[in-house]
Amino acid sequence: MTENLYLTIQELTDTRLVKAGISLRSGGVSDTPYRSLNLATHVGDNPEAVIQNRQRFSNRTGITSLKYCQQIHSNTVINGNTLPLTLFNNINPNLTTVSGDALITTNHGDTIGVFTADCVSIFILDIATPAIGIVHAGWRGTIARIVTNALAQMMNFYGTHAENCLIHLGPSIQQCCYEVSSELLTRFEEHFGQDVHNGHSLSLHTANVIQLVNVGVPTEFISTSPFCTSCRTDMFYSYRAEGGQTGRMLSYIQLI
Repeated sequence: MTENLYLTIQELTDTRLVKAGISLRSGGVSDTPYRSLNLATHVGDNPEAVIQNRQRFSNRTGITSLKYCQQIHSNTVINGNTLPLTLFNNINPNLTTVSGDALITTNHGDTIGVFTADCVSIFILDIATPAIGIVHAGWRGTIARIVTNALAQMMNFYGTHAENCLIHLGPSIQQCCYEVSSELLTRFEEHFGQDVHNGHSLSLHTANVIQLVNVGVPTEFISTSPFCTSCRTDMFYSYRAEGGQTGRMLSYIQLI
């Protein structure tokens, strides 16, 4: 039986406009604490293991190149149309990348991606243009409104309208496991209302959905993963549940 290395985002791929998915943690060669399909180069894993993991993932998904950015928990959006293609298996420590937390593009065949291990990956598909986006939204990016900034930049560069967008929020740490400080809860409530928390537990999914609906994305066009990365470390990496040293999943989307 072939081991599954990723989850397909069916809500988006059913349009036949994109390939979209998120990697799982099984099926690779990395040792603990990166066990086993770590695809990120910036977490301290053995580069040779990451190369093997990426090759396995490439063989299964067909992804041979990837446009990505150095994630900094910001609200910076990168126009992927201007980025050079980077071979997915090119593990080069001297390779400089742009800094930001979201990428957008209208280029067919280009794969854009973000790496996560509790933060929310948000997939955007503008079915009318078409155009795509991928967003890395931790609590800092969420409160800085990175996802609505991505939509704004898609409008600016490509003429995207929110009402034409399908959105999917990927696996992340969920409210059941995400206890935060009273100060942070207060900040989120001031920005997004009381629905974003239950006691000391924060819902990043809810905070991002509220933003999306407020800028005109139809509620029925938004889907969310039921998986909590902290609960399901058998499937996903969790920065919090695993003590801050672990691998990363890749969330990716490609116009076809």
